Amino acid sequence: MALSLLGLIGTTALAGFVFMMVQWAMEWIKISHIPSSLALPLVGHLYLPGAPMVMKFLSLMRRKHGKIFAFWPGNSPMIVVMEPKCVRQILTDTKTFIKGSDYSNKFALVFGEGLVTSNGDKHRGDRGCLSKFFVRGAIEKYMDYMVQETKLMIESTMIPAAGSEIDLQEFFHMLALRVFGYFCAGHDYSSDPEAKWINHCVSNGSNIIGEHIVLGLPVWGFIPRIQRLKADVSKMHQHCEKLIQVREKLRKEAKEGWVEPEDPLKGMLDAKLSRKEMYEQFTTLLSAGHDTTAFFGCYMAYLLASHPEVQQKVKDEVKEVLGDRTDITPEDTKKMTYTANVMKEVLRLYTVIPFVNRTSVKDVNLRENGMKIPGGTTCLIPLCLMNRDADVWEDPNEFRPERFEGLGISDNSAKHGYLPFGYGSRTCIGNTLALIEGNVMFALLMQKVTFKKVENFKPKITAGISLVSSNGIRVKVELA
Repeated sequence: MALSLLGLIGTTALAGFVFMMVQWAMEWIKISHIPSSLALPLVGHLYLPGAPMVMKFLSLMRRKHGKIFAFWPGNSPMIVVMEPKCVRQILTDTKTFIKGSDYSNKFALVFGEGLVTSNGDKHRGDRGCLSKFFVRGAIEKYMDYMVQETKLMIESTMIPAAGSEIDLQEFFHMLALRVFGYFCAGHDYSSDPEAKWINHCVSNGSNIIGEHIVLGLPVWGFIPRIQRLKADVSKMHQHCEKLIQVREKLRKEAKEGWVEPEDPLKGMLDAKLSRKEMYEQFTTLLSAGHDTTAFFGCYMAYLLASHPEVQQKVKDEVKEVLGDRTDITPEDTKKMTYTANVMKEVLRLYTVIPFVNRTSVKDVNLRENGMKIPGGTTCLIPLCLMNRDADVWEDPNEFRPERFEGLGISDNSAKHGYLPFGYGSRTCIGNTLALIEGNVMFALLMQKVTFKKVENFKPKITAGISLVSSNGIRVKVELA
């Protein structure tokens, strides 16, 4: 009996091994025309030193093989594409290049079929339901709240820290959550005991899903970290239910003088989305809407601390535009052109969404060079590396905001491969909100504090869904 069982186990293991070898061979034949380093069955390129440090490894591969090459994070390959014209083709042809299994299987663990993961008619419907709340005019109505919360956070957190070294992550994550939570659902996170948990949950989920996508790891339900992630998602849905019930009660009571906010929650209720759809959309918006902005703020403060001459120019511009005022109007933000260039340069050096990928549904040739992308192949687009391409940017690793004078976040800059918010119909819906929010935050911060560099500190960057630092982002804070 025991021998029979062992024989069955051995036969099953052998069959599995043969299947994976055949799978690897078929994939290799399919993309053999794509430049690449030697990939081995089962492990792909993971046998090579440095391969798990994906960003550095892909940068080395780019130098060796050019701007289009195959990367094997295991038994299945990805085609890495860094040529700007090819990237724009992939991101705009949404019928040929869709969000594939990484989104439907891995992202979907957190986001379900929310705006980030949906395809086709579902995505168009999602965007139609929500996009009107993310146009500049709608966002500018919330600027007074952004100002109020930023000032409160500076007074409660930054001012008391004067003269000491701090990790910026908690400040910017809490501030971004307060702003986005009110913008999205009229919710006050300053007094919500779940706020810190949400910040931790979102950052942790970003790390886990990012690693499983880039390294080609499975998301099997028996894996402990996946089990914990699913528990966090369930708790997040419970949190969403509380916010929905509050709004539904306000609608039902309709007390005199109450005017419902024009926000995404109203849009979802008006569209009569199911509870499941609302949980997934709200989880998507809340996660993507505050985590990315928070890390953007962290990296901007870090770079200002490392470049005091740039920080002083920002301070001078804020003084010139605002004087001693602490209120900020839409017209004020439009006048802060140097600050805008600083934000663009921060997003170039620290692209908060480092990678996106798309899966081809059929064979297609790239128009720029005629290279064939086989059907069913995943294309990995490392935006973080494109934004440091020496063929495009002079001294690409230097922080130089002046390079953006006359070069906006528009089609003009997209032609150069600068895509901090993606490109095409799936461009980040919150890009305008992030830039306005960043402008408000730093105008007020520069009035009150000065960031100083912590000697010998350098962020240890890891690429999750967001570009995160495993050792925090530390600066010294002094009063302005």
